[in-house]
Amino acid sequence: MISVLYRQYFLKYNYGYYTGKLDGISGSGTKAAIKKFQRGYGLSQDGIWGTKTNAKAVAVTKELQTLLNKYGAGLTVDGVLGQKTAAAIKTAQKKLGLTADGCAGQATWAKLRSGSGSSGSTSTASGGSSAHFAKSEFKCSCGGRYCNGYPAGNTSAKLLNILEKIRAYYGKSITITSGQRCATRNKQVGGVSGSAHTKGKAADIYIPGVTNTRAGRNAVVNLAYKYGAAYSYANTAQMGNAVHINV
Repeated sequence: MISVLYRQYFLKYNYGYYTGKLDGISGSGTKAAIKKFQRGYGLSQDGIWGTKTNAKAVAVTKELQTLLNKYGAGLTVDGVLGQKTAAAIKTAQKKLGLTADGCAGQATWAKLRSGSGSSGSTSTASGGSSAHFAKSEFKCSCGGRYCNGYPAGNTSAKLLNILEKIRAYYGKSITITSGQRCATRNKQVGGVSGSAHTKGKAADIYIPGVTNTRAGRNAVVNLAYKYGAAYSYANTAQMGNAVHINV
């Protein structure tokens, strides 16, 4: 279990959950930051740095350290975010053309994970696909019985951009459980008439280890809105463990 001081380092330099002093004192500010971290990663939001929270923080830090080493950081991948890792974040940000604040936020994570400095912006979406999503993943599930597979043509670039940002946030692959639908297939699955799915502007997604819980699904819904979704919801009998996002 990492110490309170290193918890504060992690919470401060990973998405900036903590904004207080690095004093090693577990006060209300630290507890509130822990809750934010837990919410962001689909954990139980109790503000307690327990086994699961610690394990997630260590795993996240190890991934960050591994990515930073690709930019010459030379860090020991020990899962502890301290002064050296914080300094390495700032150095990498300078190399990547980002604001060098030492805080690994969404843009920093996205560029580090891309390995090429791409932030997953709308401009990366082309031809109904993007860096981590193939056009085929959004194909209508009627299997060609009622349409050519892509009744709306290309999937919305804005939607792809939001999905890329969510993927970068969690660092996990996303499964598209429902993408484009022709009118017939949409009716068969109980979709509303004129659903955004029929226009290539919606997707239902599943993220293993995240959307398996109500808290995780709610966190994804909140992220979708943060990144520009027009509408997002979950926790209905029809959705199961998936989250609906449309633009």
